[in-house]
Amino acid sequence: MKMVIYGIGKFESYENPNYQIGLAILMQRDFKWIGDIEVFDPALSMNECQILKALGCSVLEFDEDGKRKSLKPTVFFMPHCPIMLYDNLLQANWKPSLLSNVVIFGNSFGKYASYASSDYNEDSKDTGLGRNRQGGGAFHCLSWHFFHPFYVGSV
Repeated sequence: MKMVIYGIGKFESYENPNYQIGLAILMQRDFKWIGDIEVFDPALSMNECQILKALGCSVLEFDEDGKRKSLKPTVFFMPHCPIMLYDNLLQANWKPSLLSNVVIFGNSFGKYASYASSDYNEDSKDTGLGRNRQGGGAFHCLSWHFFHPFYVGSV
């Protein structure tokens, strides 16, 4: 399963993206079901792109704006990306045949919904990670999101 990393940030300048990239590389190493990693962030420097390539990642040269269609199972690693990027990804894949190929590791949709409505109950909506001491800011409010075609309505 390919991994696509969107919006990782400037890891030369900030600590959290280092933890996030480290996690992605460890996931690829330890989870045999994760294959190639592709990365895009418009803020990446030439040096950061070279580092990612040295780590075995491919750096995308154009901005997909999150609109990649998932023709095959794909993990989208999107820690702390803007909500519009998630929206673009879901809109591009809003068919049962595509959405069932999407796995997102990113911001908690339950948290987004709770900001929009105080009546929202997020307990069963996504699988979140607890806050930890080391790298806690890098991983707070992140969740795994899996989609089953049975639950996808037509648009």
